[in-house]
This record gives sequence, structure tokens and C-alpha cells, in this order.
Amino acid sequence: MSWIKGLSDRLPEMSLPTLGREAEIAVYLIHNSGDAEDYFFLFDFEEFVDRSKGGIFVRPVLRVLAGRDDFNRVVFARQFREVFAREFDRMRAEQGAKSGKGWLSFGGNSIVDVLGGFVANLVLAVALSMGKQVLSMVGLKDLLQGKSAEAKLADEIDRTKDKVEAALAGLEVRLHPELLDHAERVGGPQKRADLDRDAWPLPDYVRAHLRDGESGSWW
Repeated sequence: MSWIKGLSDRLPEMSLPTLGREAEIAVYLIHNSGDAEDYFFLFDFEEFVDRSKGGIFVRPVLRVLAGRDDFNRVVFARQFREVFAREFDRMRAEQGAKSGKGWLSFGGNSIVDVLGGFVANLVLAVALSMGKQVLSMVGLKDLLQGKSAEAKLADEIDRTKDKVEAALAGLEVRLHPELLDHAERVGGPQKRADLDRDAWPLPDYVRAHLRDGESGSWW
């Protein structure tokens, strides 16, 4: 297939960009009910976008805030990666056209965009200190050689996703007082010993979501 050939030509040339200063990506995990597995994510890309528009490849830093932490971490990791990739790509498509800088334009109109979620997963990998591992795996020259090149490529991309999800399963989740209050109101258990007492007040858009119960991203 022509896009396989294009990918073969492109990927071996790719390398992890030189990263500049850190840029936080705040993630708010909001429970809808007393079920520990019933929640949605809000991603705040504002700082990440602002710094990327400066023309640098910032080093993403994830900060996950929640009202409870007794949910299944394996399920959390898979859902987090999938939703993050979807929201990140949506944000990148909207903001990248305006700035053309940093992570917002990484890959440009190249074949990597055909993969869907490639850049988002790379950003997650960098935030989880495994970015070079992901690029080294995906960029193997012999990956696209042979009769089943397309199948090999799909398998290798799936393996990188698995590694990202394994790292996400061990990600620190900090309990935010306002999110904990909300979790208790919808039936969650009381647990205040591990609260982040220094947490900033929730942004207004997050409080609005607590009131209306609808999922989605800030932008």
C-alpha cells in the first residue's frame, strides 16, 4: 500500500525533538455516581498550548486530580489513553492550524497523521519518561519489510500503546478537596486522609461540569 511505503520513508528519519521547559496538562477525573468506575475526564491543555505556540517542544507534565482513587487502574489507564488521544488530536487539529509550532504541528501533514493518535501517544510517552522507547520501536527499518508489513506495523503500534497504558496504571492521582466533596455527594466513600491540601481551587469550567454532569474538554 502507498501509505505503508510513505511511512517507511518517513519514520526512520524521526527522532524525539529537543524538549524545552515543562508544560503542565491538568486532568480532572470526575465521578458521576457512587460507582468507582463511573467517571469522565476533563483535560486542560491551556498551558501546553500556550507554550507550544512559543515554537518549542515543551516537556509535558501530567497532573491528575480526582475525588476518589479506588477505581481499577488498568481500566483507568486504557480509558485515559484513549480519551486523551481523542481530545489531544481534536485540540491539535484546532490549535495547530493557528500556530504551526511545537507539538501542535509535529508531523505536519505527513503520513504519521494517518495513524491517528500517534502524536498524542508520543506526548503521553514523553510525560511518562518513555518517549525514546516509543520512537525507537516504531522507527525500526525492518518493521515495514516483508509480506505482512501492514500487520507488523499495526502490532508494533499496539505494543507501544500497551507500554503507555502500563505506565499510566502507576500514575499518581491526587485527591482534590472539591472533587472529593462532589464524589461524596454522588455516593462515593468518605476519604480525607490523602487530600492534597495545597491544591488550587478548581477552574470555573470544571465547577460548571460538576453542576451539569456533562463530559467534554475545556476548549
